Amino acid sequence: MARVWLDDVEKAFGKGVVAVKDLNLEIKDKEFMVLVGPSGCGKSTTLRMIAGLEDVTKGKVYIGDRLCNDVAPKDRNIAMVFQNYALYPHMTAYQNMSFGLKLRKYPKEEVEKRVREAAAILGIERLLARKPKELSGGERQRVAVGRAIVRKPDVFLFDEPLSNLDAKMRVQMRAEISRLHKRLQTTIIYVTHDQMEAMTMGERIAVMKDGIIQQVDAPLDLYHHPINRFVAGFIGSPSMNFVKGKLIGEDGLTFQAKSFKAGLPRLLAQKVESFLGKKVTFGLRPEEIYPVDIPYPIEEGARIKVKVDVVEPIGNEMFLYLRAGEDQLVARMSSDVKMRVGEETEIILAMRKAHFFDCQSEKNITL
Repeated sequence: MARVWLDDVEKAFGKGVVAVKDLNLEIKDKEFMVLVGPSGCGKSTTLRMIAGLEDVTKGKVYIGDRLCNDVAPKDRNIAMVFQNYALYPHMTAYQNMSFGLKLRKYPKEEVEKRVREAAAILGIERLLARKPKELSGGERQRVAVGRAIVRKPDVFLFDEPLSNLDAKMRVQMRAEISRLHKRLQTTIIYVTHDQMEAMTMGERIAVMKDGIIQQVDAPLDLYHHPINRFVAGFIGSPSMNFVKGKLIGEDGLTFQAKSFKAGLPRLLAQKVESFLGKKVTFGLRPEEIYPVDIPYPIEEGARIKVKVDVVEPIGNEMFLYLRAGEDQLVARMSSDVKMRVGEETEIILAMRKAHFFDCQSEKNITL
């Protein structure tokens, strides 16, 4: 197994098109690292540079202690699982899994042993005689993962491997890949645009935007301590609420939006007092908005009047789309809460959990 180190890596396509810029990232030996971000952020390009499928424009790529910029993909001892599975349609599952080993002239007995071991790990022993057209999407993905396992590589690379599966199968495969990592104790670099996959699978997550890493952290640290507005909005579902306004000196320190005011608790006010009188963006996660009939410390919350625009029940909870004058908010509450479309009511903003962002730099000023 091996660590992967990207040292000031950049990838440019033609003139003026920079897909990845000044990327510095160390993936530790046996770590499960997730690269996450919207389409076009450079995450798949980064993975392909590690694999050797894209040349590095600038910087260095290390796998283990070896500089790999000029090392061919077949000599990097990595295995990659693609979004579209990339199985040979005329071969059986067994033949697909064993093909790479046969190319490398492994003994027949060793090939048989590795394929059977991988099939047992993935629970696909009964599928080995079938061709890809006879397999479901989830079964094809297992065969693709099995093809990677038999190689016993230093590093596994996954490029959005679950995006073609239905919702139920994605949840199942997430758990299986996580269990696989614990069992194999290998380095995994996993690319996805799905922040739910990133949060549930990664030991650490690198959030990317426009070819630049915004923040690298453990999942819950990203969630509770986002470094800027982009990370705060990208991690979490529904997305964090953002409302523009300014901080005014009223009853200590108060956030003044277009249509409501919210006082800041003492500890939060101390963190942002240097922005008194300046424009800021207020951020609060939907789950930190509560109905008024629950006990909540008055000094840590703010009551505001809202109108219910949309109610989305999703079982044990619901999403409420609320309007406070010109300002829009989304709340995530228990389905036991009784609110109807068109109703005017009050809610509590849990201000001790609020974030504030500089309107110009978009940095989180509450950290």
